[in-house]
Amino acid sequence: MKIICTFAVAIAGIAFAAVLVKTGKRPESQIARPKLPSVEVRIAEATRHTYRIQSQGTALPRTSIRLVSEVSGKVVSVAGSFDTGLLVAKDEVLLKIDSRDYELALTQAKAQVAQAELQLQMEVKEADVVRREWQLLNQGEPTGLQAREPQLANARAALQAALASEEAAKRNLERCEIRAPFAGMVARANIRPGQFAALATPLGELFATDIAEVRLPLISSDLSFIDLPRTGAKVALGQAPKVSLSAQAGDRRTEWLGHIVRSEETLDPVNRMVYLVAQVTDPYGLASGNPAPLRSGTFVRASIEGRTQENVIVLPRQALRGKDRVWIVSEKSTLQEWLGYREPSHHKRLIFRSVNVSFADAKQVIITDGIQPGEQVITSLLAGTIDGMEVKVRELDSTNE
Repeated sequence: MKIICTFAVAIAGIAFAAVLVKTGKRPESQIARPKLPSVEVRIAEATRHTYRIQSQGTALPRTSIRLVSEVSGKVVSVAGSFDTGLLVAKDEVLLKIDSRDYELALTQAKAQVAQAELQLQMEVKEADVVRREWQLLNQGEPTGLQAREPQLANARAALQAALASEEAAKRNLERCEIRAPFAGMVARANIRPGQFAALATPLGELFATDIAEVRLPLISSDLSFIDLPRTGAKVALGQAPKVSLSAQAGDRRTEWLGHIVRSEETLDPVNRMVYLVAQVTDPYGLASGNPAPLRSGTFVRASIEGRTQENVIVLPRQALRGKDRVWIVSEKSTLQEWLGYREPSHHKRLIFRSVNVSFADAKQVIITDGIQPGEQVITSLLAGTIDGMEVKVRELDSTNE
């Protein structure tokens, strides 16, 4: 009886197994369904990309000068425009130094010139008389000493010295008026009426408002993405690489357009950087009426327009793993789906892929080889990844922004 029961159980088990093989299904309670990691992906697209190199720097005027007194004396007047932050015109008189002593010096110099001219005329006439007398009494020409040539040379030298003194007196008188050498803005005014200005006393500082410059540090490898003028060459603004400058003040962001006009062509010995120089025309908007001036000393972020390259893959920076690896979602079915034990789904495999990275910054990575258009690249973070592990695609993103 015992043997019969055992035999019956065996027959029932074989029949149950046959049913499973025939239907290709297992009881739901016996199928292990581990929770697969969910990932976000981006579909790779071949595109035309213009490189943009990021940098930062401080805007400063291209031209600035320090005004100093070239003569000494009491300051008798200061222009109302000669104050910090105010605009001045080219050749505008900014201040005057008491000129009375210099006017007297010029009068004396003119008198010395008149005396020297008279003395020279007298020497010329005397030499002419001596020459005629010599010719009447002797044959031939008189010697230089006999013809009073030393006296003539001395008179001529005295006249030249007097003329030089007159010119110096004129210049000193002109220097009593301090004029703006160019149209610009007063950065600092150090003098007031009634003060005494000694020789070389600092009077103030001016800077031109026509062009601002920004020194932009770059690592050497970034230079290969920018079309720079050849070493030492002057480039027209229309041919220079464009650069977008921006500054943030609270919630307000202001932008200015500039151009890269030159490279300093030397490595900084401290940080090993190369500096490019960007120029912004009319930074204060005086000609264009721009209400957002690029003030001297403004810290700006720069985005330099570089070369354009065809057929590259642009991905967000987080898609790059390490230096040259990305994670690709494989389109191959899993083993369980192939055997028929699981319905087809979005479950895919994570594959490690080595790529050729042309450029990478904090926001994006440019790949030139290793990824085919249409492949799905994982952009989300995962811990404990294994090459070939199963993942579930959470969202497809085909935009490159």
